[in-house]
Amino acid sequence: MANMSGLLGPGSAASSSEAAASADDWTKALGQILEKVVLPHAESDSCRKLRLFAGEEEFEPWLEHTTEMLQEWAVPDAEKRRCLIESLGGPALDVIRTLKLIDPGVSVKDCLEALEHTFGSVEGPEDSYCKFLNSRQQKGEKASAYIQRLERLLQRAVMRGAVTAEQMDQTRLAQIVRGTQYQNPILLISS
Repeated sequence: MANMSGLLGPGSAASSSEAAASADDWTKALGQILEKVVLPHAESDSCRKLRLFAGEEEFEPWLEHTTEMLQEWAVPDAEKRRCLIESLGGPALDVIRTLKLIDPGVSVKDCLEALEHTFGSVEGPEDSYCKFLNSRQQKGEKASAYIQRLERLLQRAVMRGAVTAEQMDQTRLAQIVRGTQYQNPILLISS
């Protein structure tokens, strides 16, 4: 490999340790520049994945999609809140603006709860928990599809306060066992 000291600095008499230190400085500087340019671009791309909601659309599918997307993003809460607000318009945006007037540092969870109280169904905790408990795998439905459907019902029950976060795993497992249609008799014996 050719001597890099001439490429990294004005003096060609630099020692190899100076060249290595200079190369490390270049690497760190390049990494910092990339963080400032690439990460905000990736985050703004994530924001575009959120569906728009103004209050006239069906709320529940929008809430499920938005909640999933926000949970997947590995960005600070402030960035999630910014993306959420950018996805809103009309009366939905007015709800969050009013909330931000009261508390400028309002959390994403509080924003979603406010939207749910305004645009969500009037289903109470008991109703959401009953829907969860009465959910059964449909004939011909794949177990994975049933579990995904069940998870949405469980999330709704948790959001409405019918199930605590600590109870989620046990509640989920019990309902999967109770609601799954066993097509393999061996599974019935082992459970």
